[in-house]
Amino acid sequence: MFDKNLAIVDIETTGTSAIHDRIIEIAIFRVENNKIVDKYSTLINPQTYVSPFIVNFTGIRREELAEAPVFNDIKEKVIELLTGAVFIAHNVRFDYTFIKSELKRVGIPFKAKTCCTVRLSRRLFPEHKSHSLQSVIERFNFNFIDRHRAYDDAHILWQFLQKIQKTIPKNEIKKAWETLTKSLYSADANLKKQIEALPETPGVYVFYNKKNIVLYVGKSKNISERVISHFSGDGLSTKHLTMIKDISRVDFVQTAGELGALIRETQMVKKLNPIYNRQLREKKRFYVIVRYKNNDGFLTFKSKIVENFEELKFEDVLGIFNSKASIKTYLSELANKYSLCERLLGTDSGKTSCFGYKLGKCKGACIKKEKPKKYNARFLIAFIENKQFNPWPFRKPIEIVEKSQENESWESFKIDRWCLIEQKNSKGNEQKYGYSFDVDCYRIYSRYLKTKKGIVIS
Repeated sequence: MFDKNLAIVDIETTGTSAIHDRIIEIAIFRVENNKIVDKYSTLINPQTYVSPFIVNFTGIRREELAEAPVFNDIKEKVIELLTGAVFIAHNVRFDYTFIKSELKRVGIPFKAKTCCTVRLSRRLFPEHKSHSLQSVIERFNFNFIDRHRAYDDAHILWQFLQKIQKTIPKNEIKKAWETLTKSLYSADANLKKQIEALPETPGVYVFYNKKNIVLYVGKSKNISERVISHFSGDGLSTKHLTMIKDISRVDFVQTAGELGALIRETQMVKKLNPIYNRQLREKKRFYVIVRYKNNDGFLTFKSKIVENFEELKFEDVLGIFNSKASIKTYLSELANKYSLCERLLGTDSGKTSCFGYKLGKCKGACIKKEKPKKYNARFLIAFIENKQFNPWPFRKPIEIVEKSQENESWESFKIDRWCLIEQKNSKGNEQKYGYSFDVDCYRIYSRYLKTKKGIVIS
């Protein structure tokens, strides 16, 4: 049913980033032929700051960590327990990535077949909404002493595996297990070799078929992990499975960081027009909505199509969208949340009161039962709290410099009025662009600017 060798793992960490944070506690249960043959649990000195939140969350005191071994001291034991076993954890990607990163820092490469008990629970108990560890504990009344401690959480997973073997038909467990642990690309030795050679760095990856046609372009903070996840076999749609079966080659472009990966992805999708990419394809026009006051004094929206950058007056724009349908969805959500009139917003075409008024959601602006002053105040709150567009916040172009966490490489992006006008990197490559507004790129830049990282005013 299960593989012969299992390694049930749980860790506690200083945070959520495997690049910046460290493991502070680890527990591993080595299982062979459905029996625990070895257990190991220890605190680990992270040699970095541990926040009060983590101390309160885990109950692990800084004084205890100061006296604990560093990861380098326990690496041999960790590898001994993990080697040749399926790596099992709740939200396995988190634990696997952290342990892989810790081993990499001490010069040990590590790869293993994995199984996520969240996904296993979801497949075996689809009638339940939550599959968190706490929900699993409550569902089966499992015993534990210290929640959010590595040993107890790992032991709960062992209890879970034992429980399902007693309560679920063997054929159902076997089917779920094989789906969650098999590698769909393993039959093709050449493709497997390409995937195993992918870097664990930010960048863009490209799937090709045998005819060298581009199937899909994607981006990730970790190219290797993201590509492997495409082949996980868990919950894949028919379309995704069809794409996977058609892949014969994987190519990639490394970037200095996440912003570079996002920008490169949009550029490559628009240039290569992959079969399975939809959202980022070239858009020759986009839709905007602008605010205005009608003859009765009520604030509302006008929408129009914009086909080039010169037509766009940023100061008038309240929202930018890819389609009329997305505008309607946005306005309907505002109407429902803030009791706005869908007749005034243009999403209800009736001649008397709007449908929302009949349901008691609209307060009667459509039939002049509500005064403009009161309605307009609510309208403005709705817009302020749900902004879909921000005017360019600088008087000049800005330059964003992104530096690699892995090496000394860097990339810079000069942006003006939400348009990328120049791109450079540490290899000496330089590319200039004309002013061309792109909705997808606007969203990338505006989200990134909220972080305020690496920004220089030109």
